[in-house]
Amino acid sequence: MSSFVGRRAVVVGGGIGGLSVAGALAGYFEQVDVLERDCLAASAASRPGTAQDRHAHILLAGGLKALDEIFPDFERDLAEAGAVSVGLAQDICYERADVGALPKRDLGLSILCASRPLIEFVLRRRATAVANIALRQGCLVTEVMASRDAAHGVRFNTEAGQSETLETDLIVDASGRGALTIALLGTIGWQRPPVTEIGVDLSYATGVVQIPAGAIQDWKLATTQPAPPAVATYGALVPLEDGRWIATIANHGPSPRLDVWENFHAAFRRLITPTIYDMLGHARPLDRIRHYGFPANVWNHFERLQRLPRGVLPIADALCRFNPIHGQGMSSAAKQAQLLQNVLKQAATESDPLAAAQTGFMARVESVLQTPWRFSTSADLAFPETRGERPENFQKGREFEAALFRAAVADPVVHRAMAEVGQLLRHHDLFDEPHIMERIQAASAKAIA
Repeated sequence: MSSFVGRRAVVVGGGIGGLSVAGALAGYFEQVDVLERDCLAASAASRPGTAQDRHAHILLAGGLKALDEIFPDFERDLAEAGAVSVGLAQDICYERADVGALPKRDLGLSILCASRPLIEFVLRRRATAVANIALRQGCLVTEVMASRDAAHGVRFNTEAGQSETLETDLIVDASGRGALTIALLGTIGWQRPPVTEIGVDLSYATGVVQIPAGAIQDWKLATTQPAPPAVATYGALVPLEDGRWIATIANHGPSPRLDVWENFHAAFRRLITPTIYDMLGHARPLDRIRHYGFPANVWNHFERLQRLPRGVLPIADALCRFNPIHGQGMSSAAKQAQLLQNVLKQAATESDPLAAAQTGFMARVESVLQTPWRFSTSADLAFPETRGERPENFQKGREFEAALFRAAVADPVVHRAMAEVGQLLRHHDLFDEPHIMERIQAASAKAIA
């Protein structure tokens, strides 16, 4: 008996989310077509449709694991393409005002650091190597076509300016903001999803640099956290392929443009420590300073709707957009694709596998989004100017976070648990497990004493 749940699936968007989900769909549809509005280079290069791809990106361990499950040996391919292996936490200088720098312990975990264009290029190469995945470039999808309560195709404009349609069994909206799915709901007169928005108004400046090999001695990646409410500035220095580094500074609220290297370098003095500022004193800039603004974390709660039109699934940024300073977007998208792959495997034996897959994914996707959303928004809401409703237990949560970091400094088991949750390998309810909670409480009691 065939395991296919449909003849054709169309994925709207050829970024990390769209390519990941195309791989997840390939084993369950005869044909998977990815429609991407950009015309893509034949190498790792920035593209217009990903405005932030010149800034620092992190593929967390959970995202790397998900992609390795969808595309076996993806991790090896990314490493061979030049990505830099960084061990958790022995290769990381993680600085926070209340605890200083976290200990450099070997937690048995690692990540791969590379530019967003390289990560996307390697993923695109793997996806297009699959026989039944076709990537069509220069295709701007303008409409999801539906009859009553079921979608049956998409309308799109080609690079040549022609309007075409494509009939399909499933449409995955990985276009970035969920606009196609929301427009479809409006067209058929269905309720739109409720939206949770946490406004951060973050401004970024990023430079790519070269640093002499002997300048950095005991870490491969540095990140300096802010100290709310007094210090609202983040900093990161991340290794890239080809011996380069990417330095990013971000600030809550408006910031002056830092187009001159000297001003960009000087801005890192605003961080709580001089670690990154001092290191950039050895750096040689390789490109102009890039800027980016991020207004808000947004969760389109499609999962709260009673149902979606048959044959439509929003995924990745169409569902949830995270403050990119926390580095969760690519990994969350990959984990959602991994979830869809698992759901399709279970649904393949159902009498209506397409409906079962759609229902199963929407029922379980909240559990994938909860941890990165909680991690991102709790940090952002610590600043008084952040727009959005604070949870009833917000202050208690902030106190727990402080206790968690204190315990991580003292206790390698808690440090590993914190890393697993932060890397999206485990759900945040790991902290509620008795053996972890007892260690956090013991560290807090010792600190008080």
